Amino acid sequence: MTTVTTPRAPLLVAVSGPDGAGKSSLVGRLAVLLHERGLTVVTLHCYGCFLCRRFPVPPRVRETREPGGGGWARRATDPERRGSRLRRAHAFLDAGELAARIAVAGLWARTRARLRGGEAVVLTDRGPLDGLVKFDLPVGAGGASAFRRIAGRYGLTLLVETGPDTLRGRGWEEISGPPTVWWARYRSWSSRLPRLVRLDGERTPSVVAAEGLEWILDAVRKRKETRPVREGTAPVREETRPVREGTPAGGRRRHVVVSVYDDAENPSYRGGGALVVGKVARRLAEDFRVTVVTAGRSGGTEERAGIRYVRLPVCRAGPRAGQLLFLALLPFVARRIRHDLWLESFTPPFSTSFLPLTTGAPVVGIDQGRSAEVLWRRYHIPFFLVERLGLRCYRHIVVMNAADGSVIRRLSPRADVQVIANGVEQRGLDESGLGSGEFILCLGRIDTWVKGLDLLLDAYERAAPPLDLLLAGSGTPAEERRLAALLAAHGRGLPEPRVHWVGYAEEERKRQLLRDSAFLVMPSRHETFGLVALEGMSYGKPVLHFDLPALRWMRDGGDVAVPTFDVAAFGARMNELATDAALRRRLGRRSGLAAHRYTWDEMTGRYLALAHRILDTPAAVRRPGKGASWQTTR
Repeated sequence: MTTVTTPRAPLLVAVSGPDGAGKSSLVGRLAVLLHERGLTVVTLHCYGCFLCRRFPVPPRVRETREPGGGGWARRATDPERRGSRLRRAHAFLDAGELAARIAVAGLWARTRARLRGGEAVVLTDRGPLDGLVKFDLPVGAGGASAFRRIAGRYGLTLLVETGPDTLRGRGWEEISGPPTVWWARYRSWSSRLPRLVRLDGERTPSVVAAEGLEWILDAVRKRKETRPVREGTAPVREETRPVREGTPAGGRRRHVVVSVYDDAENPSYRGGGALVVGKVARRLAEDFRVTVVTAGRSGGTEERAGIRYVRLPVCRAGPRAGQLLFLALLPFVARRIRHDLWLESFTPPFSTSFLPLTTGAPVVGIDQGRSAEVLWRRYHIPFFLVERLGLRCYRHIVVMNAADGSVIRRLSPRADVQVIANGVEQRGLDESGLGSGEFILCLGRIDTWVKGLDLLLDAYERAAPPLDLLLAGSGTPAEERRLAALLAAHGRGLPEPRVHWVGYAEEERKRQLLRDSAFLVMPSRHETFGLVALEGMSYGKPVLHFDLPALRWMRDGGDVAVPTFDVAAFGARMNELATDAALRRRLGRRSGLAAHRYTWDEMTGRYLALAHRILDTPAAVRRPGKGASWQTTR
């Protein structure tokens, strides 16, 4: 039986922050999520030393001359005052008990991991950072040094940050003093500790837990990859466990490659495909070695968050020729990169690259940009003939919506077609903001014909709603010139323009636009899912769109659909939404609730389950795809 090793010491993870930040509940959520992923988890609730638990006297004094001006302040706040000897001894006692408790928890976690197999994690809802903030001793004090030595044993510290108003609402000030004073200490001490990550505690608990889970799994993965072996000696054999059926001999970690033309650093494209692939790659990296093949202006490789990125130098040829070159190069790249599974995000104009014919490993086609039919209607070039032939080569295809699933099943009857929608970051629904907004927003890549921007401008000019229209996005130079000409033609004769193009919106700017908009418009002639619509729905915004089959996943979710390409109807509904705040409020609430069904954790988990199903079944146990390791220079 083939075996692999398990680390001797468990990963120590502290969840830190003020007591009102929800640390204990977050530890519980993380423990469940880690257990579901096969890790051995031990949780430890540290509420201070036994003196703190036996004699719960707040360690504070009221002195008007100390910082705080009459508020609560600690004796050690002034750097010149080291605190009483009892207080310093109390810090040593607290640090010593914390060290003893995590040592016992580590021993218990290691014992359980030996029986169950897998990596072990010890989660504590209080860490050295909380002790440093609690006593706030000078940096060179012995108690502070003790806590900092313990911090070196932790593999990760998650600091849950909440605003002062949140803590005040939970009665923090009456118990422990002004929250701003405490947060000043957390900021000061956190800069002195290693391996610390800040989490936004103002978001919903599920979102905070999902982000914390990603950081913990990343730390576990790095421990596996950086396990030291002394030069000239054989690796130390530690506790062993059976390798899961389907794992290659020798315990080699299976390699999954994801290819996508779209990239966040490509200014001419920068669509939703890069975001989706990034999320999927990070989830797959929990169990596999992952490489992402994408397009770039220059070739090279880099590694980010444990994922290897290979860039093919095709973007200098321009957006259209670059896509063709990318499709042409993929079969050769597949021959060079040794892999066990390949996930190919379809690329226009042909979508498919006949990749399954060039590799012996399974290939999953991901339909994020199959647009041959649309290009036929636009340019009258029969790209769809090549696409239909190529689709028959695939045995596994993922689509974003049920309508495309029906089309793919008809074109490729032998394929296993899975419908996996996109996800969105979950956020609480702000009831006070429902129905409000200052403008109408159209957000996305600038492609006048595909995105229907010409139809939108005609509808806006006919209806003349009372709200201005904002266009946010970027595209190829040719598309941006085409849009500029359209805007100039529609704005001619007006005293001041009511349609504003603000260009590409970075992440923070995009969130601001979504928050401040009254509703979103999506006048596209073609979509595969409409990730922008889902992002708008998560902010409680209605979405106005043409009734395309690919967008019917929004039905009864606060959307407003009009007959396909009916410009007059589109303008009329736009004017209705712009003038009726009550209607926007009602639809926005439905949109926000519907968006909660699309979490990244669930959607990326389906990709992970699909990869395991393909690789773990006996039919998928085959030799990896041909090829040596991919080597390129920057």
